[in-house]
Amino acid sequence: MKVLLWAAIGFIVVMWLLRGNERAVGRSGKPGKSPALEGESMVKCAHCGVFVPVSEAIGSGAGQLYCSEDHRLQHGG
Repeated sequence: MKVLLWAAIGFIVVMWLLRGNERAVGRSGKPGKSPALEGESMVKCAHCGVFVPVSEAIGSGAGQLYCSEDHRLQHGG
């Protein structure tokens, strides 16, 4: 009876560990990365320091990036 109890406990622990590993792998098949966490690069506004996505950043001729047209004009870009 003791052997059966320990076998059941071992089976439960193994299944619990395997289920946790499946969650870490996720649907993408990449260990440790969740599809929801993959995203766009962020850049810092040269005027106020706020981070904005690269696709929304406004550039100046000097190569600096801003969060808005107003900040680009205020900073002299």
